[in-house]
Parts: sequence; C-alpha cells; structure tokens
Amino acid sequence: MPLTLSAADSALKEDYQPAIREQINQAVVALMQFEKNSTDIEGRRAVLSIHVKRNSGVGARPDGGALPIAGNQGYAEERVPLKYNYGRIQITGPTIRAMKSDRGSFTRAVDSETKGVTSDLRRDVNRQVFGTANGVIATFATNSALNTLVLSTTTTAVQLRQLEIGMLVDIGTPSAPTSDATQRTITAVNTATPSITVDGAPVTTTSGDAVFRFGSGGSAPQLEISGLQAIVSNTGLIFNVDPSTQPLWKSTVLSNGGTLRSFTENLAAQAMHQTKIAGGEDLNLWFTSDGVFRAYSNNLTSLKRFPDTLELKGGFKALSITAGGGEVGLIWDRDAPNNKAWGLNTDHLIQFQMSDWEFMQEDGAVLSRVPGFDAYEAVLFKYHELATDKRNAHCLVSDLIEA
Repeated sequence: MPLTLSAADSALKEDYQPAIREQINQAVVALMQFEKNSTDIEGRRAVLSIHVKRNSGVGARPDGGALPIAGNQGYAEERVPLKYNYGRIQITGPTIRAMKSDRGSFTRAVDSETKGVTSDLRRDVNRQVFGTANGVIATFATNSALNTLVLSTTTTAVQLRQLEIGMLVDIGTPSAPTSDATQRTITAVNTATPSITVDGAPVTTTSGDAVFRFGSGGSAPQLEISGLQAIVSNTGLIFNVDPSTQPLWKSTVLSNGGTLRSFTENLAAQAMHQTKIAGGEDLNLWFTSDGVFRAYSNNLTSLKRFPDTLELKGGFKALSITAGGGEVGLIWDRDAPNNKAWGLNTDHLIQFQMSDWEFMQEDGAVLSRVPGFDAYEAVLFKYHELATDKRNAHCLVSDLIEA
C-alpha cells in the first residue's frame, strides 16, 4: 500500500510561519492629526488669556463734538485641567520564560503586551477625541432584568463598533455611571437588534441610560478628554469660558432641524465663510464619518468630477474640497459620529500634555513585581487634554446624508 498523508500524519511537522498577522484595526486617524500640535505643561492646569471684547470707545464725531466715551479691551481666562489615561498589563513569570525566544513563541511576551496596550489605549483615546468627555458610548432602550440589553433605536454603526466583545463596561447615567451595573464584560454585540450582552446578574435600564468604558464615565468630574462634540459647539461652558456671557466663544453650527441633506461644496463653502466671518480664520481640515465621506465622493462622481487628494500626517489621504476660497482636505475616521462633518483649524486645536505615552518607571523599572505572585506588571499613562484656544475657528455641519 502507498504511504498516504493519513498514515504519515504522526511523522509530519507543523510549519509555523513567522510573525503574528494583525487582524485588529489600529488606525488612529484623528489622534495623529492633533498629537503634532502638542504643548508641554507643568502644574495643575494650563491657563490662557483670551481676547473676547473690543474697545467700544471709537466712532465719528462733528467738529468740536465730544470725544467717544473711553472703553477697553475685554479678556477672559481659559483654564484647561488635564485628564489621565492609563493602560495596565500583567504577565506571569512562567509566561515570560516560555515566550523568551522564537523557539517557544511567535512573539516575546513583554514586547507584545507593551506594544499592544499602547495601541489599545491610543485607540480608546481616538474614540474620546470625538466624544463629549462624559464617557457615553451609546444609550439603552428600556430593559427589565436582562443580560441582553437592547440599545436605543438611534444607536449608530459608529457607536456599535466602539462596543467590543471582552470590553469591561459600566451602565448607568452620566451623573451616576455605575447605577445600573459596574465592571461587566460584553460577551456579544448584535448589530441588527441592536443590543449588547453582558455577563453577571440581569440588568435593568431605563430609556436613555448609557454604557461607559469601566471606570471612565461621569459628568462630574468628566474623566475622558474633551472631544470635538464638546469643543466644536455654540453652547455649553468649556474650559471655564461660558458662551452665554462671552458670545465669541462659539463655533459655527449649521444644522437642518433633523432633516438630512447632502454635504455639498456649496454647504462646505457656507460653513467656511461663516467661520471666517466669526473668527477671521480659515479651516484647514474636515473630519467626517465614512458614510458622509462616501456620499460626498459619490456626488462628485455623479457630476463627473474627480477631486484631488491631499496627504495628511501619518500618511492618510484626504479628498480635496475646493470651497470658500481655499483647498481643504476631507477625511473620515471610524470614530466620527454619523451624519456630521467638523470643519477645523488644527492650529487652534492643542493637546496640552504633562507626559507623552510613557510607562511608569520612577522606581527605575518598567516591569514591577506583583506582590505575592509570580507575575510582573507595567502601567502605561498619558496626562493630557485636547483643547482649543479659539472656539470660533471651527465649525460643525450636521444632519448630513450617509451613503
């Protein structure tokens, strides 16, 4: 009888190929655009003086008439406290030894975990870049004592992909983020329902309750960095300045009452012109979701127009929008909320930081013994905040059609 593969199976080796093939999307498009505009600070917070009022003591007068009443310039104090983001790893001693060479594993344990947690924390901070600082990822419908929790009907594809199997979450309200449940693990995500399934005891939610990353949620204090939804707005106190008393501290916001419309060059030009009128600054970048990006591109294609592309930081490509008297790049990010486009002047978006991406090693070592265990741990950290020193240099166009 011939020797067959089945008969020779016990003598055959496995041919393990080198390296681990990455399956996870590690792109952080928005974060890479803003990290380059960073300012190192020390102390409790960054404090900026901003010019918010003209001298009213000017005007024309007749010959011999009384001079204008003296006025003065007006200023406000912008205060930017830092936020603190962390990533933590633990590795057992036997695992480090078993994975110390190519003979034993595809990758080194310490190298894999330290690089991996850095990518994971950067991914989460990229999500925060588009958030509201209170940590809300998505909201729930009413659920009575269930483990599979139905999300609000307004939940978007962007929100669903920010909820991953294995993720630890809290469930509650922004003022009480653990009021329904805390430190639960997501075991399933259903994009059709939409819903998430969590472990542990059944959970009851009321309509509008929210899901947060474990330990990161809350409106007082706000733990996550201030995202574009908080910064680029025409309402809401931020960084100690209130637009209700300082009207210049507002971004241009063009909405359409909830009725979706196309993002066209004319609409972009309107937003760019109004932003220039408000703050005297030109936009230099548009950020949007993948659906709005496709809809804009499809509209140009239908008109037999093929726009140029611009290269951004990190090697990312952007569509060129020629509107409002200038050429501005339009790029999409997986974390950008649906149906919106942000027009930004990145020179006025600043990352204040007291550290870069660093591992704690004040005691001289990145890896520290875990007391009482044959294990070691390391903690990655970044002390920072995303802020603007000119809120009216940015704009938001909402109620946009997705493709």
